[in-house]
Amino acid sequence: MSAKAVSAAGKAERPLSATLAAAKMELEERFGTRLLGSAEFRGELTYTVAPEDWVEVLRFCKETPALAFDQLDCLLGDHLPERAAAPLQVVAHLLSHTRGHRLRIKTPLVEGRGLSTVTGLWPSAGFDEREAWEMFGIVFEGHPDLRRLLTTEDFVGHPLRKDFPLQGTVGGRIRTDLRGKI
Repeated sequence: MSAKAVSAAGKAERPLSATLAAAKMELEERFGTRLLGSAEFRGELTYTVAPEDWVEVLRFCKETPALAFDQLDCLLGDHLPERAAAPLQVVAHLLSHTRGHRLRIKTPLVEGRGLSTVTGLWPSAGFDEREAWEMFGIVFEGHPDLRRLLTTEDFVGHPLRKDFPLQGTVGGRIRTDLRGKI
C-alpha cells in the first residue's frame, strides 16, 4: 500500500499532518484504553471519550505543549435516537493556532445525565453550552449562567431533538428580538 491512506471507495485520502500525528501519539500514550474510539478522515482526527474523562482530556489537549489546542472552535450537542443506550452526544471542535491542527472530541450521554462545563478552560464555551442545553436538554454541571438564549422561558421541549414535533402547537415561542436577553 502507498504512503497515502486509501478509502473504501478507492480514493486517496489525506494523511494526518505531522503535528496532528504527534498529538495523536501524545493522547494515546496518556489515555490509552480510556479513549473509547477514534476516527481519521480526510486528515482530521476524532476521539470519543467517556463523560467522566471529558474535562480531563480537554484540559490535556489545551495544556500539553505538543498539542497546544488554544481555541475551542465550537461545542455542540447532537441527538441520535437510534443509539438507545446513549442518545445524546456533545462534540468539541478544538483548534491549535501554534501547531496548525484541529481535533474533535466526542462524548456520548445517557438521557438525563449532566456533563461538566468547560467554561473554566475556554470561557467561550459558555454560549455554546447554553445553546446545547436549550436545544437538546444537555445540562452542563457547574456552568455559571445556564439560561435560555433563543426561546422564551415557558417554551416546552428541546427544538433540535429529532423527536421534537414539526407541526402542531408547542408551549412558548421562539424569540425574534434578542435585545437585552443575552
